[in-house]
This record gives sequence, structure tokens and C-alpha cells, in this order.
Amino acid sequence: MADELVYASNLKIEEVIITGVDGDSFNITPLVVRFDYFEDISLPTISANLDVVDSGENLISSLPIQGFEDITIKAKDIGEQEVEYEFKVYKIYNRYMGDRFQRYSLGLISKEALINETVKVPRSLTGKPEGIVASLLTEELGSAKQIFTDPSLFKIRFLPGKRTPFSIIESIRMKCIAESSKTTRNSSTTGSDTQKSVGTAGYYFFETKKGYYFTSIDRLNSLKENPPVEIFTQENADIGGSPQQKILDIDFQQEIDILTKLRMGTFSNVICFYNYSTGAYEEYTYNLSDSFDDQEHLGSQSGLAKGQADLGENPSRFMSVLIDHETWFDGKEVASPEKPDGGDKNTAEFPDWQKNYIAQGIARLESQNNQQVRIQIPIRIDLCVGDTVEIQIPNQIPSSERQPDVYDPEHSGVYLIAKLNHAVDVKNAKANTYLTLVRDSYGRPEEPSSTATK
Repeated sequence: MADELVYASNLKIEEVIITGVDGDSFNITPLVVRFDYFEDISLPTISANLDVVDSGENLISSLPIQGFEDITIKAKDIGEQEVEYEFKVYKIYNRYMGDRFQRYSLGLISKEALINETVKVPRSLTGKPEGIVASLLTEELGSAKQIFTDPSLFKIRFLPGKRTPFSIIESIRMKCIAESSKTTRNSSTTGSDTQKSVGTAGYYFFETKKGYYFTSIDRLNSLKENPPVEIFTQENADIGGSPQQKILDIDFQQEIDILTKLRMGTFSNVICFYNYSTGAYEEYTYNLSDSFDDQEHLGSQSGLAKGQADLGENPSRFMSVLIDHETWFDGKEVASPEKPDGGDKNTAEFPDWQKNYIAQGIARLESQNNQQVRIQIPIRIDLCVGDTVEIQIPNQIPSSERQPDVYDPEHSGVYLIAKLNHAVDVKNAKANTYLTLVRDSYGRPEEPSSTATK
């Protein structure tokens, strides 16, 4: 089995080409000793590190490497599946010089990430958020990569104030509501000045080897819309399976951190909105327990855990938001869609629903990492962040005493890939993939969780 696992971890870097800013290209495959590739669901760009041992080329001076060079990396796994990565060089670091050789690392990143820092958008942006995102990527950043988006519910008007495209998208994504969401705009009065927010919201924006994604948190957490692409099993003498489906190492980095979530207002919060153009003041409360059924979950847990629900009966975080509809509005009618300000929600072309959904977006994002586990598996270049995988963890009860199920019923199950690292030892043609997996609830698919809920 050990030999099979080594074989399953094989990956061949077939070609590494660096092209200077003047167009000259060099094949530096013999110089590369290590390659690390990264994806992160919370970041708008992929990145990589390339370790180089230069014993005669003196590439830094002969090319020379000055930044913004193109790097193309072609690789093939044991199944003859090919992948090609394209990056720009953005830094040189860890440079060491010895007798007739030097070793250094090249920091690699997407071209769009570098161009983003040079673009400041001055114009007003209007339309559906997914349309704005696609426009920023193609028109402002000149990206030719594929763009995958989920339809959102409302049109918006956004004045960026000369911010970068990635910064604009970051501001937009937490206020978005998916068109397919179960959420509603209804809010019931709970006090003289306090209203109750319900439902779910929030999007992710990230890049993978396939392209850019602007997608709702709930779609990624839907077993129907985003089913597991693979099942991985922790090594155990009692359990068989393909070598490429073995979990070589597993580390539960976070399972329960109620204190942090209370401070972030995950279970319950209050947001105070003040419109300094009209003087209107409102408070909206949000309780995650009330909206649990409106959300999609990877675990089979039937509701918010009882302890968390009990703590969420009182808001643990108060936040404030300043609203201004009039300053940048040049029309004759009232800019605000809110009736207290003299507007009309039914006729406004770009109604501002952030009061109804900003709390849901914050709580939804913070609840995502209720469980966080990092696993090491043989190289799988087909995986991307945003995919879901099922992990099967052996039941720690001795086989003579445990329940019929050989797998842990609560911690096994479907997880979302939040971070990914392909670590390639080029000289030995071996590689592993490291996945950081997250989810917001316990239990395995189609099996009830035993977690006490309220």
C-alpha cells in the first residue's frame, strides 16, 4: 500500500517557460526544484511559489528578471491529466548565493491582480451585481478568463469613488441576495424602533484554475447544486479504497469557537442605520436560529445547536451603518427608497435593501467555519476551491464496541473546499494536495445528526 500511495502522489512538471517583458523566452524546467500552487475562497486571485536553483544560467541577470514576466507551467498527473498554469512574476525572495550557484524563490500571481492595483474606477456603476462584476473583470482588468456567476435579486447603483475593481467587488458581495434564495424581504416590528431581519444573504468572489467565480454562499452549501466531487477516507486497516482517495493526514484546526462568534455577532446582532441626509434612524435585529431553515447546509443538523441558540437570544454585537442617498443623487425625486424618507420601495429603480440583508451576510459568512479541517491527500489537480468533498473518518470506538457505522457519524460528511495548496517536489516527481475544508453544521448526508438543537 505504501508503494501505491507514492505512485498516487506522482506528478510531473513537464515544462516551465519564463518570458521576459521584451518577449524573450527561456525554458527553466531543469532549474525548478519546487512548485506550490494556491487557491483561496476568500481571495480574488490564485497565486504560486516557484523555487529555483540556478547553477550556471544566472537567470536573474541574464534575462533579467525585473517583475511582470510571464510564467507558464505545464504538468501531468499519473492519470495523464494535463494542467497549464499562467502567472506573472511579482517578487523575488529567499535569495541565497553559494559557490557557483544561487537559490531563490519567485512569487507568482494572476495578471489581473497586478493590473487591479493600477485601475481606479471613477464612474457610477449600475445594474445587477453579477453584471457589474463581469464588466469590471473584462472591461477594467481586460481579463479573458471564464466568469461564473449566480443571478442576484436586485439591481444596484454604486459610486466607487476611484476604488480598485477587486475592492468594489468586495463591497458588493456581502450585500447580494441570490435570485434562488429562500429569503424574503419581510421584516416584522419587534419594538418601537427595532425591526427583525430574516433570511440569508452573501456571496463569495474568488479565482480558480477554471476562472473567476461570483457565487452565493448558499449555492456552494447546497448538496443539490454543489454535490461532492469525490469521497476521501482516512487511512485505516479496516477500510479499503483507491490510493487517490486516501487521507494521508488530517488536522481539525477549528471545531467550536463560540466566544469569537459571539464577538462577531454570528448568532444574534443589531445593526443601527442612520441616514444623515434625512435624519432617519432604524435598528434591525438578526437571529441566526430564526433563519437556519432558510439557509443551505452541508451537514444534516436540523437546527442551530442548542447552546448557540440559547446564547443568541440576546444580541452579542451592535454595529452602526451610515446611509446617504442624497449626496450623489441628481434627480428631482427623493433618492431614498424608504417610506420614512419620503420614497417608495415599489417604484424605486435601485432600492437599497442593505438594511434588510447586511446582517444576514455577516452572520452567514461567520458561521461558515464552524468546523474547519485540513487534510493531506495524494495530488489531485482536478480539485478547486468552491468544490465540495465528502470525508469519511473512522469511528474511534473499538470495532468490538462501536455502532454498526464504521465512520464517525458527526465529523464525517460533506465539506466545502475553502483553501487549496498543490505542493510539488519537482526533482522527485512527487506531490500532495492540502485542502482546508469548512462547513457550518454537523452530520453526514441523509443521516440525522445527534447534535442537540433548539
